[in-house]
Amino acid sequence: MKTISVDLTESGINRALQELQEYKRTFNQKVETFRARVADEIQKRAAQGFDVAIVDDLLPTSGTPIKAQVSVTVEAGSDGITAVIASGADAVWVEFGAGVYHNGSAGSSPHPDGAALGYTIGSYGMGYGKRKVWGYKTEDGRLILTHGTPAEMPLYTAAKEIADSIEVIAHEVFA
Repeated sequence: MKTISVDLTESGINRALQELQEYKRTFNQKVETFRARVADEIQKRAAQGFDVAIVDDLLPTSGTPIKAQVSVTVEAGSDGITAVIASGADAVWVEFGAGVYHNGSAGSSPHPDGAALGYTIGSYGMGYGKRKVWGYKTEDGRLILTHGTPAEMPLYTAAKEIADSIEVIAHEVFA
């Protein structure tokens, strides 16, 4: 808590106004620092979640699961909005899941926001996710069989973890 004392003179009021302007500038810098810290923490945790996520677990040739190809970045806008963005072909599958094998019945969503956002199991494309196993062809024509992707929810989980510790971050920045 900042206290500004004012002498009721012209110079005292001018000094108080200057002090107030400096406090405002410092406070706005701390707000930017806070926003960046929160976004960076979410980005770091979400990236860790995407890095270990498996997209396909049934592979006829190598027997090795395919890991998700997702990058997580932070974009700070000049309008005061900072976004954490997961990019890549696998981002939606890893966040919301695909297929009944890992995620429950068709039409449901293991993600707390999945149904509200329109990401329900088996609803995408041809509806193959309603099956326990389906296949797709790679660019070179190989058939890949899959159970789908478990909903790992790295963004949701990261945001929830940071929301639970927001007071700690705020205290570190604003203290």
